[in-house]
Amino acid sequence: MTGTIRRVGRCHVFGDDIPLDDGFIPFEMAIRRIDDPQLLRPELLRMADPAFPDRVEPGDIIVAGTNFGCGKPHFQGFIAMAALGLSVLCVSMPYKTLRGAISKGVPVLAGLPGIDPALHTGHRLDVDFSRGTITNLDTGRRIDTPPLSPLLADVVQRGGTRGTLAAWLETHPDMRLPAQAPRA
Repeated sequence: MTGTIRRVGRCHVFGDDIPLDDGFIPFEMAIRRIDDPQLLRPELLRMADPAFPDRVEPGDIIVAGTNFGCGKPHFQGFIAMAALGLSVLCVSMPYKTLRGAISKGVPVLAGLPGIDPALHTGHRLDVDFSRGTITNLDTGRRIDTPPLSPLLADVVQRGGTRGTLAAWLETHPDMRLPAQAPRA
């Protein structure tokens, strides 16, 4: 699958060292393995910014500093982000966190030094992840960055690893498990 991953939305700026547990989602939800987006969305980033769940809208863009998503790899926050169609721009992110975001279908541009001071919460952005362009629609400023790799973009466009596997199974039906009879 090829094509452009482009998002237009308001940005929400966060600082450095926002952890996955008790930053993205309460630790209690992570250890209970809650994966229902309806339960996760109201808690998304509430501990980092109590007003965030009330002001975020589908398609918005999270802008963060260094070490965004640090800590143990609990990815419930990305389930909530994917359900809202959010995307991420950040100075840095641990590789396991990047892997978790992509696996849930959340587009990310990481390695963007100086991105966080250039943008403010509420700015409207037009981000082309495939080309590596970030345009601030309020100020007119354009930032060019390395794009999301085509391989990762393909996974995101398919909705994450589940969508990628489903697409692969469509072209390889012989690899599907046989249908099981319903249990009595």
